[in-house]
Amino acid sequence: MAFINYSQEPELRNPVLVAAFGGWNDAADAATTVIKFLVERWKPLRFGEIEGEDFFVYTETRPSIQYSKGSLRKLSWPGGRFFAYTDSPLDHDIVLFLGPEPQLRWKVFTNEFLGVCKHLGIAEVLLVGAFLANIPHSATVPISGFASQPELIERLKELDVQDSRYEGPTGIVGVLQDAFNQAKIPNVSLWAAAPHYLAATPNIKVTAALLTYLNTFLGVDLDLNDIQSDAVRFDEQITYLVERDPEASAYVRKLEEQANEPDEDEEEEDDEDEDTAMVINPDRVAGTGPLPSADSLIRSVEELLRQQREQQPPDSDEDEDQ
Repeated sequence: MAFINYSQEPELRNPVLVAAFGGWNDAADAATTVIKFLVERWKPLRFGEIEGEDFFVYTETRPSIQYSKGSLRKLSWPGGRFFAYTDSPLDHDIVLFLGPEPQLRWKVFTNEFLGVCKHLGIAEVLLVGAFLANIPHSATVPISGFASQPELIERLKELDVQDSRYEGPTGIVGVLQDAFNQAKIPNVSLWAAAPHYLAATPNIKVTAALLTYLNTFLGVDLDLNDIQSDAVRFDEQITYLVERDPEASAYVRKLEEQANEPDEDEEEEDDEDEDTAMVINPDRVAGTGPLPSADSLIRSVEELLRQQREQQPPDSDEDEDQ
């Protein structure tokens, strides 16, 4: 069975793959929104997709329908799509991948994905992800990462990206990285931490941080002024909403105090470990630790955000174009 459907065969120059998966690797939709931003900005050629019948449980990752003026316009099945950006001023083209994390047959999925990379001659892979952490929304977004080769490690160090030393359960991103390592394909991952109490909200601040690091790492010279301004407004909006709720405000203050005070145990570790006080490792949903339960806070903040979204008039033109 053919798992990859190619609608076209783009001619690519030493391509670099940038990929994000929805689901466990995508807290607050921050990583997949990076790819959506690039697709919207670059208008790349969509040339291939993964057939999802063998990889998804459709009662969990459902197909979607889109309506236009009351008529069924399109049925979209989950699977994952490949795009080619061939107008890059750099000496290489860029392949984008966007799709949900599969639920089934990860080994087969990984082999198929790796096969696409070999078929396209991918020279380097950059995976982006986001994870939940007990950090305040007011903090600078922590970015951690991993690189498979010394020269890529140096590029991350130049960006002050914290090295990830996480060990434990992983998502499809971790499985793919292992496959890339075995196939000797240079690869990097960038992970951003998102406040756990805003997990259900598309977090534009986290997306903007990932895009800023990606922009510098790849040297693609994106104009990020608009999304960075949106991130500032988003931060201000969340702060305003939190301040309206005494419990939410008290909880966020505790997170800020926790972030600013070094852990006594970490002070006894080596200098390298001391730098990880604000870096929560990817692939792990952090709990509230010694802080009180945040269940009521999460409901409160998300309800405020939901009410605000419902009060905003829908953008009908934008809805029809999606």
